[in-house]
Amino acid sequence: MSDAKNKTLVSLGMSCQTTHQLRRLADSQQVTTCASSPLTAPSGIFDWLICPPTSTINLLNQKIPEFTRNSIHIHKGRAYWPDFNLYFWHGFSVTEQGVRHLRINETFNRELMRWRYQRQRFSALDPTQTVFVISNTQNNLNTEVFDQSELDQYHFTAAIVDNLSQSLAGYFNTDISDIHLEVLTRKDRANGLDGNKQVYFLPLDHNEWKGSKISWDQWRHQLKLT
Repeated sequence: MSDAKNKTLVSLGMSCQTTHQLRRLADSQQVTTCASSPLTAPSGIFDWLICPPTSTINLLNQKIPEFTRNSIHIHKGRAYWPDFNLYFWHGFSVTEQGVRHLRINETFNRELMRWRYQRQRFSALDPTQTVFVISNTQNNLNTEVFDQSELDQYHFTAAIVDNLSQSLAGYFNTDISDIHLEVLTRKDRANGLDGNKQVYFLPLDHNEWKGSKISWDQWRHQLKLT
C-alpha cells in the first residue's frame, strides 16, 4: 500500500469562485491523481471572503491577526474590515425566512470563533502537501463588488504573485521552493504575467460568480503535482 499523502487544495480567495470550484473539483472523481493520493479541499480561512491579494499578503505578513468588534464596519451592505480592506461577504449575517440580514453584534462571537479555528487549521497545513490557489476570474467583481476606481484591487501583477509566494513562505517558515501557488486569472485582469509558470489563464465565461466548470476542469487536468 502506498504511503503517499493527500494533496490539499486551499483557497486564498480572492473571491467565492475559488472556494466553490475547489470544492467541486475535490468532490468529483476527476481530481484523483492516483488511487492513493486524491486531492482534498477542506474549508479554509479565506473562504467566502472578498479579499484582494494585497490584503492576503498583509494578513500573512502579520500572522493573520484577530479582528475586534470596533474594527468591523458596514460597507457596501457587507461586513468590512478596513484595516485589511476585506469583506466578509457572507459573514456576520443571519437568514430569516429566506432573507439575509447583517447583524454584526449578534454574530460577532460566532465569527471570531470561526476565524480563530480556521487560522489554527491554516497554520497547521503542511506547505509541501498543499496547493494554494487564488483567482480573480469571478465576473461580478467589477459589477457588484468593486467600482471603476478600484481596478487595482482585483488585477494581478508579477509583483503580487511574487509577494504572495514570499508571504506564504514566511508564514510557514519555509523555503519559497516549498510553496506551490496556483494563480488563475484572465487576460484583461492581469499585467505582466504571460509566461509565468504559476499562472493559468481562463477564458471569459458568462456565469455571474461560479465560473466555468470546463475551464476549471482544464486547469485541474494540467496541474502538476509532486
